[in-house]
Amino acid sequence: MNFLPPARTAAVLITAGLLLGTATPAWAHVHVHADRTVAPGAADVRMTFHVPNEKASARTVGVRIEVPEGVRGVRAEQVAGWAVEPAAAGDADRTVGWSGGAISGENEAEFVVHIDRLPTGVPELAFVARQEYDDGEVVTWGQETVEGQPEPEHPAPVLSLTGASAAEATTHAGTGPDAAWKAAVVCGALLLLAAAGVPVARSAARRRSAAPS
Repeated sequence: MNFLPPARTAAVLITAGLLLGTATPAWAHVHVHADRTVAPGAADVRMTFHVPNEKASARTVGVRIEVPEGVRGVRAEQVAGWAVEPAAAGDADRTVGWSGGAISGENEAEFVVHIDRLPTGVPELAFVARQEYDDGEVVTWGQETVEGQPEPEHPAPVLSLTGASAAEATTHAGTGPDAAWKAAVVCGALLLLAAAGVPVARSAARRRSAAPS
């Protein structure tokens, strides 16, 4: 078995570690998951929306979720530090919201929504999430994601209703905060290995230079 010279091995490890350390995580968008496997027509469904703050210069101060047509009975769960907003006129059956709190920096918050009954005859539910910043900007997460095409800038949070839990786990594997943490651990390990390899490479180089020709 052939091995790379120590110096080249260290260089490869350092390069890999830097690439992992500087990669931008792809999970920084609003997404949703249910607490249990849900199917079309399911009753009493509890789902959590994960909302990250994406602006370094502003804080998220308002969140509003609009459920798709066919959903019956929607209500917001209290979130520490936030107040549940009253629904806008005409939207009482389709929207819930929170205000009064703040998400800053690279932090995120979780907002829980309860639904009495899901519609039948659909494989998934696409929600619309509106994220309000304290600089006045409102970002709407509601763009459709089309298979085979690049992900849109602000994709709608989608809940699968066919094998929901397994499908959601597969969808978010490698793109969620846990994946980012694992990448950071791998990056750290590679950098440590690279740091250990540099002295070895230098020692080997000195031995080669000192060896009689």
